[in-house]
Amino acid sequence: MPAITPEPEPKPDPEPDAAPPFLHRVEANGYLMLRGGFTRARVNGLIPTEDQPQFTGVAELNGQLKVSFLERSFAYADLSLIGQAAGNFRGYDLTNEVETIVPDHDVPANRSTISINELYALHEFLPELNLLLGKKRIVWGSGQAFNPTDLLNVRKDPTDPTNQRAGAWLARVEVPLETLVFSAIFAPLLLKQVNGMPQQFLIWPAWDQKDTDAHYLAAFRAYALVADADVNLMFMFSNLYGDSFTNKFRFGGSFSRYFFTDYELHTEFLIQSGTNRDYFVPECVASREVALACGTAGKPFLTKSRLDDSALYPKLLVGTRRQFGDESLLSIEYLYQADGYTRAQFQDLVNALDFSQQARALGVPANRLPNLNPTATADGNPQNFNFVPLVQHYLFVTYNKSRIFDDFTAQLVTIINLQDLSTVWTPSLSWSTTDWLTLSAVGLIPVRGLDSLAAKKIGTEQYITEYSNLPLQYRVLLEARVFY
Repeated sequence: MPAITPEPEPKPDPEPDAAPPFLHRVEANGYLMLRGGFTRARVNGLIPTEDQPQFTGVAELNGQLKVSFLERSFAYADLSLIGQAAGNFRGYDLTNEVETIVPDHDVPANRSTISINELYALHEFLPELNLLLGKKRIVWGSGQAFNPTDLLNVRKDPTDPTNQRAGAWLARVEVPLETLVFSAIFAPLLLKQVNGMPQQFLIWPAWDQKDTDAHYLAAFRAYALVADADVNLMFMFSNLYGDSFTNKFRFGGSFSRYFFTDYELHTEFLIQSGTNRDYFVPECVASREVALACGTAGKPFLTKSRLDDSALYPKLLVGTRRQFGDESLLSIEYLYQADGYTRAQFQDLVNALDFSQQARALGVPANRLPNLNPTATADGNPQNFNFVPLVQHYLFVTYNKSRIFDDFTAQLVTIINLQDLSTVWTPSLSWSTTDWLTLSAVGLIPVRGLDSLAAKKIGTEQYITEYSNLPLQYRVLLEARVFY
């Protein structure tokens, strides 16, 4: 007869005041990304291309590390070493109306950097109370392509919104309850960094003083799960945090819910008085002669004329997503911004770009104009498309089809300016060859708008819409990503 093994006695529950057990669990992963790109410059357009390389190369070594050192505490790091190379610059000789070759020179796309995407520690004092310190990307809004309420982070790239992982330096206290969450954030502005490493926060030191103000943002969020809907209300107060507002209150909110199982509806809004947007000085863009006079006298083309306006300038995003049975996804989002340029104000922009070009050709100092280069980097990190929302109405349409032949994914993202109907088309195809290797090809094609009311015939006899005015004709990127 086999012996009967007695069941072990149950362990007693730990004392309520006992210290939490020490844990040492490490999770590490990351990737190596190699990307090559070619951008065909639109050299005879209104935006100079002398600083835009046609050939670019990027190598990124990324590491993500999570260390759990107490039962309720962990530290997380998402860091990248980025090497970049660029060349083949093209420009345009306005006097002789011919394309010119520009010598290779230093531009942001030619610089290596360290990118601290996220670096923070989180400690849970109680299940209902935790504290986070460090750099983290926190987005409370529900928008996919654009977030009106996101005043903290580097702006998304609508053609690849999940690729932007860089966050903001902050402290967050959060109270998560069963159907409610309360969050408070204080974020000091990073005033200076060198090769991606932070150098100065909040205030300028006496030996390098640009101003005497404290640059920060404070935000409070209340979240509630109401009838299966995610609802957020947000209050924000900032002082010279990424814009020219001082002691500015703002209010925002978001809503997201699934209907009929497969249909998701979401909305996000921000309300503020005044706007940080630059508007053109009418007397400096009325004609080429007065524009040249303004340039010679050093008068600006742009001023923040509505910064202290008491009128409200809301921003609103409304969208829907549908997941189909074959796992394909369709997302449609509409963006309205009350401070965006009207058709007449966009015409002022076109005139200013034309006059500024003529001024440079005559040796007159160029006036300050908006940065409209879509190949600009964000926070030192390469982006496929730097979205600068200029006008009042936009539409974002994304269609994603995965599991094509099991390991291919195709996507098409379209950005539509609803005022002049110009568009940017971004098709992409990814092939997951193995669990550890993905190959991708991405294109970017701007298309002239069908509605010519947004621009008129100007000095070079061009009809201008927003996206036919970009300093590129097309862009192609090839990428290999190895995961570990």
